[in-house]
Amino acid sequence: MMRGRAPGKVLLLGEHSVVYGHPALAASIPRYVTVDLLPAAETRIELPGGIQTPFPLREAAVAMARETGFEGPFHARLQSEIPLGSGLGSSAAFGVALARALKPRCSPDEAAALAMRIERVLHGAPSGVDPAACAREGVIFFVRGEPPRVEPVRGAAWIAVALTGIARGTHSTVLPLAERRKADARIDPLLARLGELAREGRELFERGDLPGLGATFDDAHAGLRELGVSCAELEETVAALRKNGALGAKLTGAGGGGAAIGLARNEEHAREMAAETGGFAVKVGA
Repeated sequence: MMRGRAPGKVLLLGEHSVVYGHPALAASIPRYVTVDLLPAAETRIELPGGIQTPFPLREAAVAMARETGFEGPFHARLQSEIPLGSGLGSSAAFGVALARALKPRCSPDEAAALAMRIERVLHGAPSGVDPAACAREGVIFFVRGEPPRVEPVRGAAWIAVALTGIARGTHSTVLPLAERRKADARIDPLLARLGELAREGRELFERGDLPGLGATFDDAHAGLRELGVSCAELEETVAALRKNGALGAKLTGAGGGGAAIGLARNEEHAREMAAETGGFAVKVGA
């Protein structure tokens, strides 16, 4: 048996704007996807909870195996500590974990590039930020490209991650926004502002300016709400994080459900917020 493992991720700043070439600030989180490869008569993927594997996903896994030089069919058994459809990178972590199982010594860049095969099947035209974050430990500054620009970010912070309980795929908000962008001149300035907040957030994170970073979270959430990618459940979750003292709170990921994050003063505060919102506390960064 061969095994690969990869962490989930949170987008701290830069949702949606990263698709259009603006930067994003992302972090891995200590919630993992594990893939075990077992010999099999034909290639198949076993998802948690008996979820049926779409045929294109199987074909993407076969193509990944071919690209890594892995020979023979396999049974890929997936175990996930990340709720599916939560905006916490479960599909990207699966792709990176599968890449590591198929080719144990692949670099972070190679694992992320291989995982993009899975991302394209599930999300259409992804930016690449999710596999880039899931292939590394810590916080990264990411700009889409061929190859993408990926820079490690110094510093650390504690956040609470709160789940709405609403599962959504990235395509459910990315594609409608792309359509609205064609007809609404207000969209591009909003996307540019979200990218600028990611740049500001990187500087504030590296300086350890938590109040300033929290303000960028709040500003980003306001912009994402204006883009139409929030929902009632996310608004309630963000409000609950703020009620419990978050220095800033926002949706994370594509929106429409999934999760929200609240910036904490310290570990104890993060754990208190998580307990009050039914989520979990994580340290992002070194």
